[in-house]
Amino acid sequence: MLRLIDVAIARGARTLYRGVSLIAPPGERIGLVGANGSGKSSLFAAILGELAVDAGELEAPPHERIAHVAQDIEGADVTALDYVLAGHAPLAAARSELTQAERQHDDLQLAHALAALAELNEGAITAEARSVMHGLGFAESDAIRPVASFSGGWRNRLALARALLRPADLLLLDEPTNHLDLDSVVWLEAWLKRQPATVLVISHDREFLDRIAQTIWHVGDGTIRRYAGNYSAFETAYFEQLRQQDAAARQYERTAAHLQKFVDRFRAQATKARQAQSRLKMLERLTAIEPARAKREWRFEFQEPVKLPERLLDADGLALGYGDRQVLSGVRFAVRSGDRIGILGVNGAGKSTLVKAISGDLVPQAGELLRGQGLAIGYFAQHQLDQLRTDETPLMHLRRLAPEAREQELRDFLGTYRFSGEMATSLIGPMSGGEKARCALALIAWKRPNVLVLDEPTNHLDMETREALTVALSSYEGALILVSHDRHLLRATVNQLWLVHDGRVGPFDGDLDDYTALVLASRRERADTDERTSKPRREQRQQEAAERQRLASARRPLQNKLQKLEAELAGVTDELRELDARLADPAFYHAGADDEVASLLKRRGELAQQVDALESRWLKLQEELEALT
Repeated sequence: MLRLIDVAIARGARTLYRGVSLIAPPGERIGLVGANGSGKSSLFAAILGELAVDAGELEAPPHERIAHVAQDIEGADVTALDYVLAGHAPLAAARSELTQAERQHDDLQLAHALAALAELNEGAITAEARSVMHGLGFAESDAIRPVASFSGGWRNRLALARALLRPADLLLLDEPTNHLDLDSVVWLEAWLKRQPATVLVISHDREFLDRIAQTIWHVGDGTIRRYAGNYSAFETAYFEQLRQQDAAARQYERTAAHLQKFVDRFRAQATKARQAQSRLKMLERLTAIEPARAKREWRFEFQEPVKLPERLLDADGLALGYGDRQVLSGVRFAVRSGDRIGILGVNGAGKSTLVKAISGDLVPQAGELLRGQGLAIGYFAQHQLDQLRTDETPLMHLRRLAPEAREQELRDFLGTYRFSGEMATSLIGPMSGGEKARCALALIAWKRPNVLVLDEPTNHLDMETREALTVALSSYEGALILVSHDRHLLRATVNQLWLVHDGRVGPFDGDLDDYTALVLASRRERADTDERTSKPRREQRQQEAAERQRLASARRPLQNKLQKLEAELAGVTDELRELDARLADPAFYHAGADDEVASLLKRRGELAQQVDALESRWLKLQEELEALT
């Protein structure tokens, strides 16, 4: 369980939040949201023990029972599968023991290590690791590739797979959908709903949060507040809260003004002095209510294209690929003014290959791609940020596109993308991924293209910038071709879907919900196929299971005792948790009588002693069980 009791966390001289008391029950999936810099990542660091809390208590599972995505991927000389399997701590420990026993020729230790591997069922864990990797978009052949051979985005997927495989009570995920395609996001949602751990996830993908979150923790205004439901439910409740706060502030202002007016008018009159004094005391007792700080919504736009011809692109019989390898064939499509197209397909199907051909970055191997007269394409690629010059500023980048424009005009334009003042003349290198993405979008928008080709433009963007991009694309007058895992963006901006599948490109007859169902159905079908083709391996596993059954017969009496003890311990722990929740609620001390508080505190002491005794008995039984093994 994760429990925060009157927690305060500061960074330097700035206090991020204080007085935070929250409980994350076992198995709950929580979305952690808030503005950039509000302290979401700091909470993760505190949970992992990398940052000390400045006040209060933070209770979390032991570090070995917390799974999180590593920032720096080590072990570049190992294969991808071995890197992912190393995240399974019990398996890694058993493998390490086996290696040590073989090196030291210790037969007793060797037998113990082999028994541990059999008990863990190494084959099943390896199969699960391959399944997780496939769900995140890896091909079967990727399992034996060295980690060093993968690009940065794919290494992030490997780190995510390693975290998902780790047996844990608490799973911390920071922007897990970045660098994933839509199929992998759909798989991740289904996986998170099945796993038993408590999940705390930071994400700017609102539909992802809507589908997986049961609770939202909002970081802002110097505290963290809990909201029941998914992101949409939180948003509704939050804005209603702001509306009520503004209404209360207006009511306070009206009441205070009325009382002050009476005091000012009659304070000097002897006949009204007592009433004026009474009104003055009422005014002093009146609690001031601050109005909700008005948040200025940030918006930008893609200006009207310089030219807007009707016929933009026509493809007939295209073959696309690299060298001798063909990725897509028989590609036919037409793009007309005002078309709004979303491209779907599994990872590796050829979506990026298609948009590279459309943008002109890839020459077709065969077929014809006709470009309309006056065609102007604005292309945002997944690697777009790498093409920015890190030793230059946004103003310098824009100056290169418009050498004749006045500097003030360039600065005004950059200001609409939040590069005002010193930001316009700051180097690109130290900027965050989101700031670099905004700069790349600004450079595209300046050219006023009549076709926007965007390949995963929301990676690195926060919730506010994603919403601004959604609004800008919704009002864009040119044609739009979009590849994105952000379903909210797709739903709001496209009206037709293309599916890239089996080396072909064609219209998809359905919506995004239909596509989600198709992805899940195809994964189930593949799992069934794998099960049918693995019959020989299954027979071998059955023989191994028979041997494990023989060993298990000798251990069963101890296991039965353990199960009964664990059930008793769970009941006592649940009662203790409910009691702690009541004691952590400040309202309880205002409403409850002193004798009730004392009674609960006494009961808590009894339960704590009972838990200690049960845990001692559990440990003793566990030691006997391990000795028998």
